[in-house]
Amino acid sequence: MRKRSVITPDVAAKIEHLATTMKKPNAGKIARQLGLKTGTVYWFMLCNGLWDKKPSLYRQKPYVRNGITINPYLPEHDRFIIAMRVSGAKFGAIAKAATEKFGIPRNAHSIHNRIVMLEAVDDEIEAAA
Repeated sequence: MRKRSVITPDVAAKIEHLATTMKKPNAGKIARQLGLKTGTVYWFMLCNGLWDKKPSLYRQKPYVRNGITINPYLPEHDRFIIAMRVSGAKFGAIAKAATEKFGIPRNAHSIHNRIVMLEAVDDEIEAAA
């Protein structure tokens, strides 16, 4: 059975300390020091405001990864979900509305993750422009 979380309060404190004291902190360096996966540290840093990396440029076309079609978020999708979230909508409601509006299946988890990524950007509206 998988552990619920590898980010214990002690590990979180170590990540925060390293992220704030390293000259050029990044998830890979911190993960190696703590014996964690880079993705785990990256997501923790992103969710806790320790990483201000902007999302990569928008891909315009869907692509296939491991046999599954990935439909990238477009600027108009981001503007839509940000507007709904700012108005107080829950992730599930945003996912349902976005699926209906754009015809691309989205779930609450996908919407939550996208919003976390957009919140890591200094100016969310600029990211969706």
